Amino acid sequence: MKKLLVFVLALMVLLPFGAFAQKKPVFVMVPKGVHPYYEPCYEGFKDAAAKYGVTVEKVDPQKFELPLQVKVIEDLIARRVDGIAISAVDDAGLVPVIADAIKAGIKVITFDAPAPSSAALTYIGTDNETAGYEAGKKMAELMNKSGEIIILQGGLGAANLNLRTKGFKRAISEVAPKIKVLDVVDVQGDFAVTTNKTEAILQTYPNLKAIFGVSAECAPAAANVLKQQKKAGKIILAGFDDLKDTLEGIKDGSVAFCLVQKTYKMGWLSVEMLLDAMNGKPIPKVIDTGVLFVTKDNVNTYMDEMKKEFAQ
Repeated sequence: MKKLLVFVLALMVLLPFGAFAQKKPVFVMVPKGVHPYYEPCYEGFKDAAAKYGVTVEKVDPQKFELPLQVKVIEDLIARRVDGIAISAVDDAGLVPVIADAIKAGIKVITFDAPAPSSAALTYIGTDNETAGYEAGKKMAELMNKSGEIIILQGGLGAANLNLRTKGFKRAISEVAPKIKVLDVVDVQGDFAVTTNKTEAILQTYPNLKAIFGVSAECAPAAANVLKQQKKAGKIILAGFDDLKDTLEGIKDGSVAFCLVQKTYKMGWLSVEMLLDAMNGKPIPKVIDTGVLFVTKDNVNTYMDEMKKEFAQ
């Protein structure tokens, strides 16, 4: 017994203190790509990690492309991280790699953009079809229920954006059947592409009454084009997410409204759900974080409304 005690004491002297400490879980956020939209998501992720004693990272694919996101996830599987929170750039295309991660013992959830065909444990984010529907109703009112509209979408393979577009078009058909949706234009999640395609749209459709963007880059990029062509305020523009330039557009009147997703909350809850999954607790299949309409009336105060829910 004395020999065993001496051996243990010797180990304690020779090994660093950290060897006896419990290893912190490592959770990694994987956005669709590099985009300012994900900054508040990661802020929530980091703040929750600090509270719960988790190590977190964010690894961004350089473009909104499925092979790049798959490669990032494959690298994380090789590293044997404990949990991955994915904003899915595609649904079916992520099914195999998510299955591989789960087989390797990694907890996988989705946030912001779901992969409903996959084995991801939950989706944390906006009820996208409902949000799109509510946006469609509001746009129909602003258009006086008539005229031509274009929908801009940052990638046609993303399940969350497809659901927003589906809800938006359903609202238009139900509450304003005289409005004609001319096209859904893929802007690839890129500001420069959005700018170029908006310029082409304005040239192709001289009678266009409105533009709606279902992804974050659409409203600010389109607003710049409308300002340059002196059509701001004449063509109704609205979209998703509260990028700085979108909020400036609301203030100067070039953007009518935006729907703000509760991105900080998405990040925070991602850490909590990954921890629950690691501890064997049941987690809901879908967690709707909600949205908020931002207009000139509340553009300076809406963030206070959002913070009431933060870090709950």
